[in-house]
Amino acid sequence: MTVQQDARLYSLLLERDQEVVYELRADRHAWVQVARGAVTLDGQPLWQSDGAAVSEQSSLRFIGIEPAEVLVFDLR
Repeated sequence: MTVQQDARLYSLLLERDQEVVYELRADRHAWVQVARGAVTLDGQPLWQSDGAAVSEQSSLRFIGIEPAEVLVFDLR
């Protein structure tokens, strides 16, 4: 598959109460998609199939509410 954008894709596997901080460069944006499970993103709960657009942040803080897989699209 060809993507016509400067993009990086990361998959996070989180257990309950596990915390991961993803650093986002100033010239980048992110799309977060919860593939399964539930997490908080900077304190906001996200459940399976939820997505969130992120701009003007230097980091994203994820905490597992339950075991989860989260996709982070790091975009220019």
